[in-house]
Amino acid sequence: MRIGLLSPSIYMSLTKYRDMIFAPRDLVVSLADGLVAHGHDVTLFAAPDTKTKAHLVGGDIGLLQNDYIEEKMKNASSERLKWSSFYSLKRNYEIDITECCYRMAKEGKLDIIHSYHDTMAHFFDDLTGFPTIYTLHDPLPTQQMSLAYWLLDKFSKHRYVSISNAFRRNQSLALNFVATVYHGLDVQRYTPSFTRGSYLSVMGRLAPEKGIDVAIRAADKAGVPICVATSAMEENKDLPYYVEVIEPLTHKTNISFVGFMNGESKSEFFGKSQCLLFPIQWEEPFGMVMIEAMACGTPVIAYNRGSVSEIVKDGVTGFIVEPERGIAGLVEAINRIGEIDRAACRRHVEEHFTIEKMVEGYERVYRKVLGV
Repeated sequence: MRIGLLSPSIYMSLTKYRDMIFAPRDLVVSLADGLVAHGHDVTLFAAPDTKTKAHLVGGDIGLLQNDYIEEKMKNASSERLKWSSFYSLKRNYEIDITECCYRMAKEGKLDIIHSYHDTMAHFFDDLTGFPTIYTLHDPLPTQQMSLAYWLLDKFSKHRYVSISNAFRRNQSLALNFVATVYHGLDVQRYTPSFTRGSYLSVMGRLAPEKGIDVAIRAADKAGVPICVATSAMEENKDLPYYVEVIEPLTHKTNISFVGFMNGESKSEFFGKSQCLLFPIQWEEPFGMVMIEAMACGTPVIAYNRGSVSEIVKDGVTGFIVEPERGIAGLVEAINRIGEIDRAACRRHVEEHFTIEKMVEGYERVYRKVLGV
């Protein structure tokens, strides 16, 4: 098949946004390379500095390199000018790449378009009727006055792929889901450790929904050191969540902060950890960090929200705690973490959450849509 993989987000650029946590970046490249390995003709529409085995069509590099401004806002406050310029630039950059993708489709060079992280494609899809599927990454919006709700409601008949079955839960949006395909990773990039580590770990953005403050409180109650992996503290030190919630907790336990991680640093971080704490405060659509930890042999202790019960095998690869049990439930699970076989965590990922599994899942979707 001739597949157009569309991921035009400006955050795909590793040159400009290397330290930004943007999960679709690695996922779409892994999918593109995996599809190439299966013999497909794949064109990836993404940032011009993306490294891939697929044919790459990059966006206008000038929009990445130059600090263009929204001229009509030049007399506004510096903050207003800064953000209006950024979002105008971002929108134009993404429209430019999306238009390139649909032009190739119009020229008969593609069989199907897979919009992996994009909203502009909906308008081109409606205009052309070209076979297009959409992988949704962010939780479905619940507020009818949100722009995301308006967009998905307007294009509810388009073909959507969910990244977990839990993802589909929504009281009012009735989207046309054609499949669920779980994320996968290259397990060979994660070196497992089957020896129980010395500290608890938590990884993610410093945002209330990630429950990092809950993890710190649980570690304190359990009397075990905790290491927090997040983006650079220089970026977070003025965030209300850090100033008002996290900083007052730093004296309560043996806590350390490390920066954004990738590659071998993740394997070492998780490998030396007793378990990953994942006390999420929202309906997490997937949670890549859970399969990354298990690939390293590290069990996961998580609140039963969102996709957790689809990813963690309770009592086998970690423990699922009902949110109403709170910190006490987390502490009880921490005290039982020695019951988990770390080798079973690795096997679970190898059997269910690999790039190969992800590629096969999307191949089935493409064939279903094309009727081949």
